[in-house]
Amino acid sequence: MAKPLIVAAIDVGSHDVIMKIAGLKSDEPPKIIDEVQRTIPMGADTYSTGKISQNLLNQTIEVLKTFNKKMEEYKVNTVQAAATSAFREAANQLFVVEQIRRLTGIEVEVLSSGMDSYYHQIALSETIPDFTEMIQTNVLIVNIGSGSIQLTLFNDGKYINTQNFRLGPLRIRELLGDLERHSTDFGGLMTEYISGELNYYKTFGPKRATYQNLIVLGGSSRYIKHVAGWTSKKQGQIKKEDFESFFEKLKSGNPNDLPRLSQVPTEQETLMLPTCIVIDEVLQFTGIDQLYISDVDLTTGMLYKMANELQKYRFKRDPDINRIESAIYLANRYRTDKKHSQHVSHLAVGLFDLTVKIHGLPKIARVYLEMAAILHNIGKYVSMENDGVRSYNIIQSNELIGLNERELEIVALTACFHNGRVHPNDPMLQKLTSDEKLMTLKLISILALANSLDAGHQQKIEIIKTRVEDDRLEIFISSDKDFTLELWNFNKHTGLFQALFGLHPEIRLLKSKKI
Repeated sequence: MAKPLIVAAIDVGSHDVIMKIAGLKSDEPPKIIDEVQRTIPMGADTYSTGKISQNLLNQTIEVLKTFNKKMEEYKVNTVQAAATSAFREAANQLFVVEQIRRLTGIEVEVLSSGMDSYYHQIALSETIPDFTEMIQTNVLIVNIGSGSIQLTLFNDGKYINTQNFRLGPLRIRELLGDLERHSTDFGGLMTEYISGELNYYKTFGPKRATYQNLIVLGGSSRYIKHVAGWTSKKQGQIKKEDFESFFEKLKSGNPNDLPRLSQVPTEQETLMLPTCIVIDEVLQFTGIDQLYISDVDLTTGMLYKMANELQKYRFKRDPDINRIESAIYLANRYRTDKKHSQHVSHLAVGLFDLTVKIHGLPKIARVYLEMAAILHNIGKYVSMENDGVRSYNIIQSNELIGLNERELEIVALTACFHNGRVHPNDPMLQKLTSDEKLMTLKLISILALANSLDAGHQQKIEIIKTRVEDDRLEIFISSDKDFTLELWNFNKHTGLFQALFGLHPEIRLLKSKKI
C-alpha cells in the first residue's frame, strides 16, 4: 500500500496563525494528523495603523519557524501558506511577505477576498454531509473573519453571490476601541455600528421569506460553541432561542452565567461579543429560526484543494461551478442578453476543447474563457461605446469567487478584447507577465471566433468538429438557418488567431441542424 503524501496548510490570519498537517491518499479526503494554533493579532496593526508592525511580524516569523520544525518532524512533502485581510490591506504587504520567505522559507500567498471565499466554500461543501441538498433552498453562509465578514448566498443548488463587509470582530474592536472607555453600553454601540453597516444587505438582499438555512463559520465560533456547551454539534443545528439565551448571558458579563468563559484565552474572549452581535443581526433580518455553526476554516479548504490536485480527490461539488455561477450572477445584474452570452460561452469552450493540441493551454484557462464569454457584453449596460473597456472596469471592480488578482485581470482583459482587435503591445496588457499575456491573447482569439458566430444573437450555429488541413483550421458547423451574416462576421475576426497559430480559420457546413 502506497504511503500517504504528507502536506501542510498554513493560514497566517489576522488574529491567529494556524497550521494543519494531513495525510493524502489517492482519491481520498485529507486525514488530519496534527494541528497547531498561535494567537498573534496582526490585524490589530493593519486595521488601526494601515500596516503590520515589525514587532508582530517578528513574532509571526518565530511561530512559523516552530511550524518548520513540526513539518520536519512529520516529513511534510508539500506546504501551502495563505494570508487574508490583515496582509491584503497592509501598506507594507510586499515587505512582510518577503521577510517571511527569507527567514522561514515559507512563501505566503495573499488571497483576494474571492479566493478566501473559494476555499471556505470548498471546506463547507466537502464537510457538511447534506450540503448539496441544503443549498437547493436559500442558504446564507456567514464567514466571520477577524477583519471582515462575507455573506454568501446559495439558491436552487446554485452559487448566487458573495458580499464582503469590513465588519470583522477584531477590526470593530480596533475601530471602536476609543469609545469603549467613554460608554456604559459598548455592546449597544457595536450593535448599532454593525447593524448600520449590514443595512445595505438587508435592503438589497433577498426578501426575508426566501431564507431557509444559515451557516456560520470563522470568528470566535469555536470558542462560542465551547462556552455554550455546543461542542457535540460539529455541524449540527442550534436553535435561535438557544443562541439568544447564550447571547444575553454573554452581554450580561456575569461570570456565573458562563463558567466556561474562564477557559477562553483573553484575546479570544474580547472577540466573542462582536462575533455574536454579527450572528444575531443576521438571524434577525433573515428570520431563520435555527443555524449551523461549522468548525471548518481556511486551512480545511486548502487541504481539500491539495488533495484534489496532488492525489486526484474528486470533489463532492466541483468548486469551478461556483466560479461560473458567480460570472452568470454578475452578467444578470448588468442585464446582458442571456441567450447570446450563454451561446457564445458554449461555442468558446467547444472551440477550446477541439483545439487543445493547437493552443496548448492548461485546463484552468478553459474556466477563464467561459467566465469571460459570459461577461463579455456587460459593458453595454453602461454604454454601447467602448463597451469592452467598460466590461473590463466592471469585472475589475467586482469580486469573482475563486479568482486571484492575476486571474481576474486575465478574465477582464479577455472580455474587454472579445472582438479580437488587440495588439500584443497594448498598454492594457503590460500588467501581465509574458506567459500570462500569451495565454490571454490565445483566449481572446478563441472568444473572438466564438462571438462572431452569433453576430445576430440568434444562436444559429453549432460547432461539430475541427480539422487542421495544411495552413487552415477547418471548423465544421451545423445550422438550420441562413448564416450569411455570421460567416461575413467570422471572416472579419480571424486575424488574431491566424497571427498566433499560423492557421487560417475557415467555416465548413457539415450538416443542417434538425429542428
